[in-house]
Amino acid sequence: MSNPLNTANELRTQSPERLWALSAESVYSALAATATGEPIQERLEPHVRTEIIRTNDERGRDPVVSIHEWLLDELGLVDNGTISLLGMVVLISDEPQPFIRTATVARLQPAEMVLRSCNEIEEDNVPRRELDSLLADEWDETVLAPLLGSLGFMTIYPDSVDLNRERIDSSLSAQQTMSTETVVAEAYRDILSCVVESADAACLEDLVQRLIGTTPTKGELEMAEVANLASTQAITVDETEVEDAVRNQRQEYEDEFDQVRSLLVPSTEADLERVNTDQSVGLDDVSEDADLSADEREAALKVVATVAAYPVLATFDVHFVTERWPSVTPYSLYQALSSVPGVECEVSDGLVEFEVVPEAVDVEAVRDEYTKHLVERCSDIQSRIDTLSQETVSFPPDPVATESMVVQDYESIDSGAIAPTYFTYTLVDPDALGEQKMDAYVGDSRGLGRERARLRRWHERRSSGLKPYTAMTDRLFSLGLERDIEDKVLRIMTPFDDDTFNEYVAQIRRLLEHGFELRLLTRHTKEPWEWRRLQRNLLSEIKEHRDRVTVRSYSRFKEHQRVTPDMDFRDLNEIGIHGKLQTVGAPEEGAALLGSANFMENSYDWNPECGIYTERTQFVDAAVEFFDIVWDISAADELSIERLQEIPDHQLVPTYYS
Repeated sequence: MSNPLNTANELRTQSPERLWALSAESVYSALAATATGEPIQERLEPHVRTEIIRTNDERGRDPVVSIHEWLLDELGLVDNGTISLLGMVVLISDEPQPFIRTATVARLQPAEMVLRSCNEIEEDNVPRRELDSLLADEWDETVLAPLLGSLGFMTIYPDSVDLNRERIDSSLSAQQTMSTETVVAEAYRDILSCVVESADAACLEDLVQRLIGTTPTKGELEMAEVANLASTQAITVDETEVEDAVRNQRQEYEDEFDQVRSLLVPSTEADLERVNTDQSVGLDDVSEDADLSADEREAALKVVATVAAYPVLATFDVHFVTERWPSVTPYSLYQALSSVPGVECEVSDGLVEFEVVPEAVDVEAVRDEYTKHLVERCSDIQSRIDTLSQETVSFPPDPVATESMVVQDYESIDSGAIAPTYFTYTLVDPDALGEQKMDAYVGDSRGLGRERARLRRWHERRSSGLKPYTAMTDRLFSLGLERDIEDKVLRIMTPFDDDTFNEYVAQIRRLLEHGFELRLLTRHTKEPWEWRRLQRNLLSEIKEHRDRVTVRSYSRFKEHQRVTPDMDFRDLNEIGIHGKLQTVGAPEEGAALLGSANFMENSYDWNPECGIYTERTQFVDAAVEFFDIVWDISAADELSIERLQEIPDHQLVPTYYS
């Protein structure tokens, strides 16, 4: 994908602003799919399902796959369809998300510029306009900013931005100048440690040295190394070269094994000359002109003492010395040996070849330790040979964190996104209505009797996902009393009402006593008796809280867009509120109930009705947003409680027109 603008536009969400179904975790899954040859869409499916839960929204799968393919290439994780060295480093990490974020900052210069500017802002929460001022063009606005949101650097709302200071700081501080050769060597070592899992550190260092001519010097790769690797041109690993290196290194170990074994069990005694010195050679006899350390002098003398006592060891393993005296090098050992009176030798290829040694040396020989060293070294080399004897080397390495990425993406879902959602219904319930009502309903009709029996069985056997309107209305009102809700607003939209309000007025009163505000949005009616019914069944019961109750109607005429007070309204058809909706609290703490049921007995007890009750944040947010826009445009038709207490006998004209 050469230009991600169109795709980003398709995936861009608004609040918070991000790219739909894209996260650091999903980028890893897409990389893992590329590495294993699986379809990216299949690997991304768990992340897509997570995003559907998180956003209560759905987007096409093709744009989701396309944006991931573009990003893998843009971040240098994939080069022409092949996993790069950087991509492999990310694949084998237990926690790849910081690496992905660091690579983003290293590869996308505008990302680094925006984040560095954000880092200069002292507050973690900043006005949205400050972020907008940092975005240079359409690409920054459409692709970069949502991408930074998706990768967790910030949470972008329409009016503000929450900065994740820790992620920004760590990614920016990783952008350091380092030796590329060293970083590449360390990356190869980490990759090979997963491909040749049983190889020890020395074996891995030997393989890296053979492959690229540099020996790694540090431990596991950190973010600074990843940033350096990301800032260079993508490096691809040649599988054939690795296989050749493994094969050649194994042959070198086999040759080394033969050499060490020959030292342990020499076939013949060496041709060694032993010279007589005036006295036993001791530490004080070693020349000090060569500026030798105490370790170097001690090591040289003990080797000479061992060879003098056991001439069969005239060919001596340098590793024995360098392992026991870390400060001693093969060259300094040669210097020290050359300073010992009566010694003639050569040091090359890890061996000391003695030609002449003194007969008497005044230090203890170390044959037992030396023999143990040779045995252990043979064992170590054989182990490396066995390690490298696998038939094939498979690249890229298997992804390490595939399952944990999906789990972490699921764990990032806010609890409000997975709150319960029920199909809400009204269908005659013989048990709930009672025998008296049902007997009056059935009468002598055998057909209605059978109907009552079938309805009773259905209610007894209905699934748990079905909840009665009455129960869900009760739950919604109770929620405001049971939870510590900050946004204390009860919203009710109903075109028609009757004395059903009486059944819930006690709960409504308690909500008002707890500081709630009641917003009632209803259809305007010209009939005074309908207003008097609302007054009788609801408003008169909560009159002591009238300052917390607001009633608005919404009604516009079908046949005339402009109406004047002197017109005859009797023949005009009205349209108005038709939706049935109840919400309590703010989206992240409340609930919504909506469907076909008016706030009336017929809707709650008799008519087949259906709807939805949910506490899912996104759904409640949409319901509140819809209610509030209708509420706002109905401001002109607000009816004061005092006016509703003095309903005239003539027809009422909506305030909007009068």
